[in-house]
Amino acid sequence: MQTHRYILLFITLTGILFSGCEKQLDIKPEVFISPEELYKDEAGVIAGITGIYRQLLVLKRSDYAVVGMVGTDEAKMTIFVPTWGPYWQGFAAVNNYSNLLTAQNDVVQGFWTVSYKGINNANVAIKYIQKAPVSEELKSRTIAEARFLRALFYFYLVQLYDGVPMPTEADNPEADKEGYPRRTAEEVYQLVITDLQFAADHLNSKGTNGPDAGRATKEAATALLGKVYLTRKQYDLAKSILAPLLTSSKTTLMPAYADLFVEKNENNTESLFEVQFSNEPDNTSNMANNTGAWQINSPGLSGAGGHVIIPTDYFFNSFEDGDLRKDATFRTIFYDVNGNVVDYSWWADVGKPHVKKFDITAGVSVSGSQSSRNMYYLRLADVILMHAEAANESNDINTALGELNIIRARAGLDKWEKAHGGLPSQDQLRDAIMTERMHELGFEGWRWFDLKRTGKLIETVKANNIDATPNIQQKHLLYPIPAKEFENNPKLTPKDQNPGY
Repeated sequence: MQTHRYILLFITLTGILFSGCEKQLDIKPEVFISPEELYKDEAGVIAGITGIYRQLLVLKRSDYAVVGMVGTDEAKMTIFVPTWGPYWQGFAAVNNYSNLLTAQNDVVQGFWTVSYKGINNANVAIKYIQKAPVSEELKSRTIAEARFLRALFYFYLVQLYDGVPMPTEADNPEADKEGYPRRTAEEVYQLVITDLQFAADHLNSKGTNGPDAGRATKEAATALLGKVYLTRKQYDLAKSILAPLLTSSKTTLMPAYADLFVEKNENNTESLFEVQFSNEPDNTSNMANNTGAWQINSPGLSGAGGHVIIPTDYFFNSFEDGDLRKDATFRTIFYDVNGNVVDYSWWADVGKPHVKKFDITAGVSVSGSQSSRNMYYLRLADVILMHAEAANESNDINTALGELNIIRARAGLDKWEKAHGGLPSQDQLRDAIMTERMHELGFEGWRWFDLKRTGKLIETVKANNIDATPNIQQKHLLYPIPAKEFENNPKLTPKDQNPGY
């Protein structure tokens, strides 16, 4: 096999049957059809684009969804996970940075593979939509969706693995045969930025996609571009690109934090982009099970759920008194399948606080392992805190403090300067914004990336994640390039592996 041929199997590829519904994109199971057959009319173009969204759904419905959560001061695997067998031992390594976090690790390899499937689906869409007999408006919008999603996947890859092979064209037999070289992180970031700039210019605004609430919008592309600039420490660019979102009429904060995690409020005014799940076969999420959600309508499963990942003690204890987000984030009371309160305090990690952001609604989802609950990817509160961070790093402390206090106010907290007895220094505000991001966005997939880009990952994990304290080291700022990529890609040599692996 040559490089990415396991991906190119999808070039014959994800024709996903599509229809809109009020809740979200209706992503049906895959069928296999050639691009020429698929991208021949408007319905085919829409179906092909929906197939790219499906790879994001696959990434986030699986165990890979914990990437960005665990291995931090926010979340950890329970003590039981490594006892479940070899796969789970490798899974736990993503949290504890053990010697099983290698190029053969299932999570390391699986996250890479699914991301490249999404990238190749996007490359195919970009090529064949340009030739499709559809309106220029539809071409522009759907190519922008493809480029938004390609940027999303490459942004994940470059943060986790640094520079990576970077196919950008479909049907390239010579490159497929000879392989793709590892490109620099700078080259990957430039592609991500270019794709997001195009997407921001050509996508519909929030609220104008009709029944297709799950599709990428101008606001989502703008927010992600701002996050990319923030990651690259281009603070002035981050400030300028994010600023219009703070005053846009298209999006506002939900009045109550807890309302963000009520299933009927999916795709709400604060949401900029979320991964769309449903009860359709293969379109469900297992995050409710992984986080031990309350599963009253699931025979045989208790309110402790799968207890795969739980908050660290540090995260649970880090909230200020009166912070309304704490009760909205954690569950400390558990139930049996009949709704009776159960005392799990004796049962190690099972009795510790669990996350309830992914709780299912009785009678809506099939079960905790087959949940229809969407997952946030971007929302306005994230944007406000990103803009505050960029402002603080640009020495605009007053702006940063004001925006931090907007988020604190919804959480029921006093202004920072009142709670802490005076105005903060730049360093104090930097730490306060990072803490606020953890409290606001906990278990939404950003903590590992936040700690890494601010240079705080190793010291913070050592201090606050006891499972990882003995093991984490400099090499863990990156994942290893997967072993299968070296087998499949003639252009890669051992020197292309990340240091220490």
